[in-house]
Amino acid sequence: MSIIQVKNLNKEFKIKEKEKGIKGSIKSIIKPKYRIVKAVNDISFEVEKGEILAFIGPNGAGKSTTIKMLTGILYPSSGEIKVMELEPSKKRKMLSHKIGTVFGQKEQLWTHLTPYDNFKFFGAIYDIPNNEIEERIEDLKNTFEIRRFYKYTS
Repeated sequence: MSIIQVKNLNKEFKIKEKEKGIKGSIKSIIKPKYRIVKAVNDISFEVEKGEILAFIGPNGAGKSTTIKMLTGILYPSSGEIKVMELEPSKKRKMLSHKIGTVFGQKEQLWTHLTPYDNFKFFGAIYDIPNNEIEERIEDLKNTFEIRRFYKYTS
């Protein structure tokens, strides 16, 4: 059974172009020029129940845009999406009770620390009690099935 179905998904953004110089700035206010940027270009895929999926690619490849469309945060320009039999753009609130999404940037992590040390560090910054930090780390390892990749430090 497919839990996610994506068919011919596209997302375009209309970006206002800035013209150089004083005359250009006045002209761009009165009669702005736009260009179309294709963030997601005709992708199709399915994810079966129990499968784990990762989006990997360079900046600007459309990973976050696709995930935002899957969660209903952004509406597609065209194409079809179903997540757990719901259309995210029409049933976002209902879908939000069934799924979760985490967006992270590598800049938020200390690359010289292990994942465990990062969790401990940020838990301390947010004044989370140590036993709760340890419980959350265990939950994350199990939820994301990363136990075998996880390295501890003392």
